[in-house]
This record gives sequence, C-alpha cells and structure tokens, in this order.
Amino acid sequence: MTHVENIYKICRNNAGLTQERAAEALHVATRTLSAYENGESPVNDKMVDAMVVLYGCPSLAVQHLKLHSPLGKHLPDVVMPQTHGDMAFQVILAHDYLKPVVCEIKRIMSDGMVSDCEKSDFDEAIEMIKKVNAKLLSVIIYAGKLA
Repeated sequence: MTHVENIYKICRNNAGLTQERAAEALHVATRTLSAYENGESPVNDKMVDAMVVLYGCPSLAVQHLKLHSPLGKHLPDVVMPQTHGDMAFQVILAHDYLKPVVCEIKRIMSDGMVSDCEKSDFDEAIEMIKKVNAKLLSVIIYAGKLA
C-alpha cells in the first residue's frame, strides 16, 4: 500500500510553516493539527477555510471538498500547475481543446436541437468542455496565489 501524504500537511509545508506555528495561528492545539494531518480526525469546513487563508493555498478548498464532501463528486478533477510555465501551458491546452469543441457545438446546435444521431457527438463535446473547465479552474486557483 502506497503512503499518500495528507493534503493539509502538504499545504502547510508548502507555506513554510511548522506544525506549532500553524496550530497557533489556527487557534488549535498542536496535537489537534497533528490529528488532522495524520487523518485521525476530520477537518471541518471552517478550519479548512482558515487553512486556505493561512497557507495561501486555494486548491486546498477544492481538494477538501472533493475528498470529504458528498458535493465533491460534482467538482472537476483539478491538477494544479506547479510553475508559472505550467500555468501558461494549461491555458494553451484549454484554448487548443476548446476551439474544435466550439465548432462542433455550433454545428450540432445550428438547428436549435440535438438530434438522436448527434447525441454522442454532443456528449463528447460536453466532456471536453468539462476537461477545459478543470484546466481553467486550476489556472484560476494558481493565479489567485500570485495576486
């Protein structure tokens, strides 16, 4: 079984904070933060909100909801850019993926409806739009850290 590091710990470490300093800033005991980071205790949304602000890690909110909320299943899978260049590449990919999808949607919807024979093409186009949405969401979250 592969060990996966806890998302709360990753974001704290990326923010350059010790567990003690983060616990103090979050107004919790160090052992409470440790329990969150070791998966021994659930983290409530209010605490995650405080972590997002303290750690400067907006992607933590998305990851938390994706993993711990029934609503997370409705969120796109977001792969966070690691560098400015990666962020720019995500925008380029989104653009390249979107251009043919726009043409396809325009073709399908030119008569104002999706016919039975167009249904699978339409479904494929919508799936590609979801992928583009995930790429753009990752860019928005990453860019929020730069502001």
